Amino acid sequence: MVAVAGLGLACYGLVIKNEAQTLLNDVTALRIGSATAKQVQRVEQQQKRYLVSQHCDGEVCTTTFEVLNRWLAAMRLEPPATFRVELTLKAGTVTQISLSLGRAMPIFPSFPASAGLVYEYAEIPPALVGDREGHYLFKTPVGKPYLQVVLDSQASSVQREHAFGFSFRCLVKPGWGCDLPCDYLPLAWQDWKLYVQQSGFPMSDFNRSYPNNNRCKP
Repeated sequence: MVAVAGLGLACYGLVIKNEAQTLLNDVTALRIGSATAKQVQRVEQQQKRYLVSQHCDGEVCTTTFEVLNRWLAAMRLEPPATFRVELTLKAGTVTQISLSLGRAMPIFPSFPASAGLVYEYAEIPPALVGDREGHYLFKTPVGKPYLQVVLDSQASSVQREHAFGFSFRCLVKPGWGCDLPCDYLPLAWQDWKLYVQQSGFPMSDFNRSYPNNNRCKP
């Protein structure tokens, strides 16, 4: 019975991981500034199992999907984890894609999860640009348990690949751990680490903020 239960949970985890990847693929196939409401409706049909809300306020509409590790969390085999996708349309065109993958980690009161967060815009809002311009930026203070990536339609194909290179291992991994942002966005983490180094931040302080980050591999 134990072996059968274990096999069942392993199969469940594999299904959840694969479906999260399929949702990611469907969403990132949309192109900011040109993808239409009809294309979003196609994604809604393909991913209706994970569609949690649709809301319009005037000409701005938002569609939200979520993939949860519901059974693994219910059985306390791992903390609650969620892959969340939000599509924003204005006047029938996709203007923003927001994605997050995280696991509950309540030791950080200001942000009770370790996570990878990605926001794609047609053009990065000026308020988010800060002192370093570009089309692929990081809005993460060193020491936080999350990595926040911001990009726009002018980001290169490699930058886009790295930004959306989610690892879904922590969505289905038994046990705890998964306490570093690189567990969620391994490729973007390497880019951010270089970004931090080039900004002049002491890497000794960076390494103290993220113990054992030498295990972070692209």
